[in-house]
Amino acid sequence: MRFRLALLFFAITFGSFGQKFRFNSSIGTSYLSWYENQVTLDLAAEITFQNPEKNRRTFIALKTLGNVMNSPVDRSSYQFIEPPMTSGNQPLSASEELNASYRGGEAEIGLQWNTSPKLHASRWMPSLSIYSKSIGRKISSSRAEYIEEEKYSLHGFSAGMGYYIPGKTNVFVQAKVFEPLFRDVTLYGRYIGVPFESVISENNLNYKAKIDFNRGKFGFSFNIEILNLGAVSNPKSKTITASQAIIPSTLFTYFF
Repeated sequence: MRFRLALLFFAITFGSFGQKFRFNSSIGTSYLSWYENQVTLDLAAEITFQNPEKNRRTFIALKTLGNVMNSPVDRSSYQFIEPPMTSGNQPLSASEELNASYRGGEAEIGLQWNTSPKLHASRWMPSLSIYSKSIGRKISSSRAEYIEEEKYSLHGFSAGMGYYIPGKTNVFVQAKVFEPLFRDVTLYGRYIGVPFESVISENNLNYKAKIDFNRGKFGFSFNIEILNLGAVSNPKSKTITASQAIIPSTLFTYFF
């Protein structure tokens, strides 16, 4: 019954405001350069709403990243906290190969403004949004499917400026800065030293830039993101040093 009511609500909403909503979905890849280098498969979607009488539009955008390959871990640059010796929990061999897999996601909701009412004129388009980003790294081996995992969640505000150039192929160039107001870092696994509380010692800005090419119902975009992930220290856990993830990505988009 609830499902039918939800369908009826969406049918009425989109039927009444069909000229105000626009939806698109995308597929693409990212190349994560973090502790290791790894390729992910990306899925994204965005819905926008604009009142024809206003110079601003509201947008909601979602994106998920999932690894399509594992990357070897350099044991010389990564140190585990060894557990107590028991019959069921033996330390890893120093020669055992370890692999890392990455995944992540992001969500954004905000406003974007048109600085010119002329549809066929080039124009600046500032934006302001609430932004959330998560990224994780899981360590495994041939013997153990799950050894250790490091996760970051960043939530805050993003502000940017874009420039739109209309034509047969529309071009949109945008740069954004992301200020995390809240960070959550966790490290857990089968080894001791799991942090119950994490202290973030750094809180640097993060940056994004993209260029979009849209023609008709199809689009292509190239994006690059620089994530500055803060260091974590806790006397009861392994210390995580500050790191930076550089993520270039591409997306192929279809507009409904």
